[in-house]
Amino acid sequence: MKNLFKKVISLMVCAAMLLTICPALAEEAPVQPELVARVKSIIEVDGYQFKDLNDNGELDVYEDWRKTPEERADDLLSQMDATQKASQMVHLTLVSKKDSWFTDNNVGFALVYEYVFDSAYDAAVRTNEIQELSESSALGIPVIFSMDTEAGAAFVKDGTFLPDEINQGAVNDPELVKQLNIVLREELLAIGVRMALSPDADLITDPRWGRNQECYSEDTEVVKTLIVAAIEGLQDGNALTEGSVIATVKHFPGSGAQTDGVDGTPLTIQEDSLELHLAGFKAAIAAGVAAVMPYGYSTVPYLGGDAVENYADQSAVVMTDLLRGELGFDGLIQTDWGLNFAGAANAGADILGGAGVRSTRSVVDDVPEDRLTDACRRILIAKFQLGIFENPYVDENAAASILGSAEHRAIAQNAAARSFTMVKYENAQELGEQVIIAGELADNARALNSGWTAKDPIDIGGTSILKAFQNRLGEENVTYYADAASVPADLSGKTVIVVVGEKSGTHEPAWGTANLEFPEDQRALLAALDAAGANVVSVVLMNRAYVLTPVVEMSDSVLLAYRPGVTCGADAVVAALYGETPITGRLPFQIPATMEQVLAQREDLPKDIIDPLYEYGFGIDVAAFGQ
Repeated sequence: MKNLFKKVISLMVCAAMLLTICPALAEEAPVQPELVARVKSIIEVDGYQFKDLNDNGELDVYEDWRKTPEERADDLLSQMDATQKASQMVHLTLVSKKDSWFTDNNVGFALVYEYVFDSAYDAAVRTNEIQELSESSALGIPVIFSMDTEAGAAFVKDGTFLPDEINQGAVNDPELVKQLNIVLREELLAIGVRMALSPDADLITDPRWGRNQECYSEDTEVVKTLIVAAIEGLQDGNALTEGSVIATVKHFPGSGAQTDGVDGTPLTIQEDSLELHLAGFKAAIAAGVAAVMPYGYSTVPYLGGDAVENYADQSAVVMTDLLRGELGFDGLIQTDWGLNFAGAANAGADILGGAGVRSTRSVVDDVPEDRLTDACRRILIAKFQLGIFENPYVDENAAASILGSAEHRAIAQNAAARSFTMVKYENAQELGEQVIIAGELADNARALNSGWTAKDPIDIGGTSILKAFQNRLGEENVTYYADAASVPADLSGKTVIVVVGEKSGTHEPAWGTANLEFPEDQRALLAALDAAGANVVSVVLMNRAYVLTPVVEMSDSVLLAYRPGVTCGADAVVAALYGETPITGRLPFQIPATMEQVLAQREDLPKDIIDPLYEYGFGIDVAAFGQ
């Protein structure tokens, strides 16, 4: 036993001496990341390879992937002048491309917009081309591409258009929301987009606001739970890594409380509602969200100070005092798209949405350099965390197999199906091999999502509800009535599926903010079908809580489909009405019975409609429609 003890002591001493002589053995050896350089040289140091991004033939700290993102950012900042720092804050809108924006100016961000609206392959080619231009700049700083992602990767023709948040709130399943955002992350990564301008943490509090379709719920607990799930799906966890897409939670401090529901008006948040509107953002910050977007079109008078006159994304009270100070957010503040870039930067913004290279001069002239350094440091740290200094490029050939894949489409269709909410279910009949479809919206694929995709006259593809029935049954077995004038006098014993609601939109709803009542042509169509003795099944495409009273009165069954997705939403509707998927969704907001009820409620408080037509959370479970 004595000899064994001596042997153990000897081994321990030897091990200690060995670690003293070779301290590197005490730590894990660095793992060489994949480097892809199209312009700059790759150099070798200590047996490892690095990109010589500033072309000086030496390994700078910022080029050394073994260093921390903070160390690399500080070194790179020491090599940058004020103009270069301001350029990193620029977030331009990429409708067309000018090489010098990326080579000479080396801008930090680009919203891809319609520039990449093509095949997945072509989209990947175009982002790679721009990264190559950025690599050729003096310091070789890669650009971060962003996308408006309310409807999925919907600025690429091959992308999977996902159900909007309004649908996801009707399901209220955090695992499903995470799954949808994993789909989004995979599709964005495939084309080189590393920043999603979503999800929305806004609380639904006024039925008139046209952007309710982009929000999860009228319930704060639902918003908190689902926003965290979305962030984890997009960022692949709670911190940025090489596999992350930056999640941008918006619109701080909660833009659901628009005056009279009119987008871009002062927010009506008060003392008793502020915490309700902040709840989703607090949850997002705790979950490690990388970016927050204050609203760029509304002031916040209740907060006082410069928030009374300045939009939220130009207000120091909103961004510096509330978001950074009280809520402790230390990530990226991304402005909405605006014009006062120097004002936004001075108020605390890091990334300037809508800025261009010409904007940098006013930012340099009017913003102290220490504020530019502060903002640029956060931006550079995020870029190092994403790993794009080592490899900003994507496999162009692989993109086509990822965007719009069968797996992604199945997830989108399942999410749509689970969101459908039945609010009336009477006299339902099993559909046969011949059907009657009615309503102009039945032939409108765009209405299946919010308007965050390429605009007319660009063809975005997709399948309308009418087309989905024709695909299933053959055109000869589908009768279509576009309007009341085409409805025959006698439809006794016939089931008619009528599609009603609003066309697609973004800030301004198709019917106008002040109106939640169905237009005369849709009510006339319903009346004609009802008078003809049809069994009327109304499918409602909706971006907000309509006054459903006349639809309910003139229909046997009413199915709310919300914005189920251009890619698979129509197929999900067909499957539900053929009894192939259960209908289990729940209302994400109250449904008013009259416009008077809407006018009587407060814009900033949820669930305050007295005696609504349907309460929040209502929904009739239907195991198999018509069966």
